[in-house]
Amino acid sequence: MRACPKCGGAMSAAKSITVGGLENKEIAWRCQHDQITAELRHPVQYVHIHVGDVDEIDGHRRRLVHKEISGAELVVYHEPLIEKSPAAKPRRAAPRARRAAKPSARGKRPTGRRPGRD
Repeated sequence: MRACPKCGGAMSAAKSITVGGLENKEIAWRCQHDQITAELRHPVQYVHIHVGDVDEIDGHRRRLVHKEISGAELVVYHEPLIEKSPAAKPRRAAPRARRAAKPSARGKRPTGRRPGRD
């Protein structure tokens, strides 16, 4: 049994496998109190995963909250992220009416010949 990093309680086995002489090897755990999950990973992944990383499995998002290495086993702990509905955007007031542009003399060309050209 693993200890939950959040509440300190015992985590129950969620998944076990039987491979090559190992029978009922526990590879995943779940805390019934706060839904933290733990799973075994390959120890080489220790440098590639970081506490705080968020990933999505089967449409459910989760955040890595703790990792520990014990011998040749890397155990990573995740907490589920509860999907919140997107916050409603505050309504904006109607845009202000633009003022009419004043005609400027700068944009007008003189109608006569250009100076300096013969």
